Amino acid sequence: MRDDFAMNQVVGLACIYLSPTEHYQLDCFIGQYIKTRNLRTVHNINHLLSSTLERYPGKPPVMVNELNAWLDKTLGYRAAHPEFLLDDA
Repeated sequence: MRDDFAMNQVVGLACIYLSPTEHYQLDCFIGQYIKTRNLRTVHNINHLLSSTLERYPGKPPVMVNELNAWLDKTLGYRAAHPEFLLDDA
């Protein structure tokens, strides 16, 4: 692991890392998760995801693929195929 990645970690889930130098803010990650799982119509999905993420057992830095996999397993969702995500690019 690069030294700058290890030294500049954000505590908790304030940031979700795409790579050692790129990250999502938590609200952007939640929006992307909702879009890629086609969950816009699920009642109260933002609250469900926020409350579930409070129980995330991992330690920072948190990588997006790890968090996606944990949420999918915990909540039972699956990513939608990108060709079916037609709106709001």
